[in-house]
Amino acid sequence: MAEAAKTSNPFRLASLAWDVSEELDLAIRLDPDNVDARVDLVRFYTMTPRIAGGSDSKARSEIKEIAKRDPSLGHFAKGYMAYRDKQFGVARKEFNEALSSAKSSQTKILVWTWLGWLSQESQQYATAFDVWSKMIDLDPTQLQALYEIGRTSSFCGCELERGEAALNRYLSSKRSPEMPSVEDAKKVLAEIKASANPRPAPSQH
Repeated sequence: MAEAAKTSNPFRLASLAWDVSEELDLAIRLDPDNVDARVDLVRFYTMTPRIAGGSDSKARSEIKEIAKRDPSLGHFAKGYMAYRDKQFGVARKEFNEALSSAKSSQTKILVWTWLGWLSQESQQYATAFDVWSKMIDLDPTQLQALYEIGRTSSFCGCELERGEAALNRYLSSKRSPEMPSVEDAKKVLAEIKASANPRPAPSQH
């Protein structure tokens, strides 16, 4: 799935889609209560084109199975599907329901991540800042949240010092390969600095 996110070759994507689907189906056959694999299947069915195995009906079927086993993740899966369908109000409601019943820090971090991205996209920046901060407070190793604080700051042109500090902390931390690159973080940092120091208006003479 990580490789598919970075691959633009349509033939390789088709091959990866087949592999992902087979492996997730096998994981569930071996352990029907593997809700993590079922959540990944919802993501797969929702994001993948129909010709490569995507299916809204199969995604909804998996959501029902998830909800039977973990109500919090069931709400998350519903919210994820709604988010991908641009139904932001429904997605926000389901994500908040998921948080209210979440029993593990892993589930909270998962839901906060998508709630943060939803809040960025819907320009509810105060909520986005709050979500990323809660992630860091719960688990300081969630470096992605530092990067997202910087991105939120660049999107709204606000909390610029906070965004700059978060990105500097992100850049000075040891990151894993799947995290946003140094180049991406420096680009966002440059945007924040440009917002903090706008160019003077050109002379009218």
